[in-house]
This record gives sequence, structure tokens and C-alpha cells, in this order.
Amino acid sequence: MRNTWDQFVTSHPKGSAFHTSNMVKVFQAAKGHSVLPLAAVDSCGAIIALLVAVKVQTLPAPFGRVSSRSILYGEPLCNEDPMSVAALAELVEIHDRRMSNQVLFTEVRPLCGPGPERQALERNDYEFQEYLNYIIDLSPPIESLWKNMRKSARRGVRQCERRGFHIRELNSREDVEQLYAILKTTYHRAQVPLADSSLFEAAFEELHPRGMLRLIATYEGDTPLAMDSLLTFNGRTFAWYGGLERITGISPFDYLQWYEIVWARCHGCEIYDFGGAGWPNEPYGVRDYKAKFGGELVSFGRYRKIHRPLTKRLAERAYQLGRAILAPK
Repeated sequence: MRNTWDQFVTSHPKGSAFHTSNMVKVFQAAKGHSVLPLAAVDSCGAIIALLVAVKVQTLPAPFGRVSSRSILYGEPLCNEDPMSVAALAELVEIHDRRMSNQVLFTEVRPLCGPGPERQALERNDYEFQEYLNYIIDLSPPIESLWKNMRKSARRGVRQCERRGFHIRELNSREDVEQLYAILKTTYHRAQVPLADSSLFEAAFEELHPRGMLRLIATYEGDTPLAMDSLLTFNGRTFAWYGGLERITGISPFDYLQWYEIVWARCHGCEIYDFGGAGWPNEPYGVRDYKAKFGGELVSFGRYRKIHRPLTKRLAERAYQLGRAILAPK
């Protein structure tokens, strides 16, 4: 069944690393995560629809009960015919029945523009909301990709080169520990909960040997200044988790970002996906930063369904309190 599953994901135009059986194993091994993979098959046993939902709890008790949510890190997949759309709608309904008493809400995070999956989601009362992202088409020559970046990004890359920074690709468990240390600093500074280290350890064990996970860092000497994790699958490189040490007057992440774009193009990828750029009409510094690198601003949106509306206000208060607890002292 695993081979059949992955064959469907690979052949589907919207199939991503998040849909693969490998990623299912990663989420199964990660503390604070539980995964629900569902598939529908036709009379011949061929998959016609599937989804991968992950129950995520990032805040500790007593906030956990009101902070759990179900996330689909990629839209559910189906063929375009009516039978497949109906089958996907049934899968979504099964998901909702199983999750409604366990999570506050479900959020679907599409990686592509809306397609037949939107019908299945809206049949189950999911609300579509605009959400932004930047993606880079990697088909132009590297020289064109360089020119498409803003002057500030090109200047940042040159500054790092003059400073003597260099890029390393990371390939050991110790490197994962180093990545997590930088992520902890970055997420703590932003007052945003971070997944447990077991997520990254499991991803390294399961995805890295298969070329689906790359760990890359900017160094000054032997000191890592910025580190990033990339998911690569089916011609798409996805910026997953990244962090950096702040240095006045220079951005080691500029250097890292440009390296990743070049690396992705040279390794046959068609799309570099920045992994999200926030809600429209809301200030978001990360979006402003990502805009420097010449990508296309797109709105593939998100879908949400609140399973326990009466708990929503309590959950929001718990999250804000949790952020206050996590805030730098």
C-alpha cells in the first residue's frame, strides 16, 4: 500500500513532500504530533483521493487542550472527475468526525492554486481565506534570477562574500542539534512556539537519506550564523524551518537564501517555495524580507473549519498567554 500511496502522490501535479508516506513516518515519530493519513480507492484498488492531517499541540499543559489543531500541510489530493471529488469529500468528513473532539480547528495550507479539492472542502463547510506566499520560477538562467532580486538582496549577498562567510551543507545528527539550537533562539525571540526537536531528528533519519531534506548553513569560520532546512520533492524546494543569529549591519540569511535558490535550480527543481508570507492587509516583516528575492507574490489561500466555536476565545487567550510565557526575559 505504501508504494501505491507514494506513486499516487508522485504522479499528482500537487503531490508534495508533506503527502508522502515518508513524511507520515516523520510526524508519527515527533513529540506533540499525531498523524491521520486517509485514502479512497476505486473498484480496481487504485487511489483516487487522499489526505494527510497532523494533530499538533505546541503549548504545554494546561494550554494544550485548547491549542491543539489539525493541520494539512498541503491541500488534500484527488483526481478531477466527480467520483474522486466525492470520495475526497467523504475523507474530509471522516477526518472531521475523528478530530472534532480532539482539536479546536482544522487548517488546510495549500501549496498550489485552488482545484477540485476546493469543492470537497467547501462541501464540508471549510471557509476559504486569502493567504500569501512567494514562489520563484527557477526556469530562467541563474544570471536572470540574480538580476530579478532587489538591489538590497544582491548587496546583502556581496557583503557576506566580502566578510568571508561561507556555506556548508550539513549531514550529521550533531548538525541537527545545532540547527535546533538556532531555531530555539529565533522562535523564542519571535515569541512563537517551536516544534519539539524530535520532529527534526525524525526528518533527518527518514528524509535526509532519500534526498528529501537538505540542511544548509552560513558560517563565519566555524561559527554557524544562519541555518535552514529544505524539503525537496517532485521539482519543488520548500523552505521549511530556518533561523539565524542577529548581526548588526549584515544578514547571513541573504547569503543562505541566494545559495538555496541556485542549489535548487542546479538540482533540477522548478519551483522555490518560500513557505508562506502572511495574511493580506496585515503587516508582516517576514513577507517584506522574502519580497527581496524576486519571487512572484501568490495567494493560494488557506481553508479553516472551527470544530468548537465556543472554545475559540479561550484558545486565543491561552495562546497569547503562552506567548507571554515564552517571551524573552
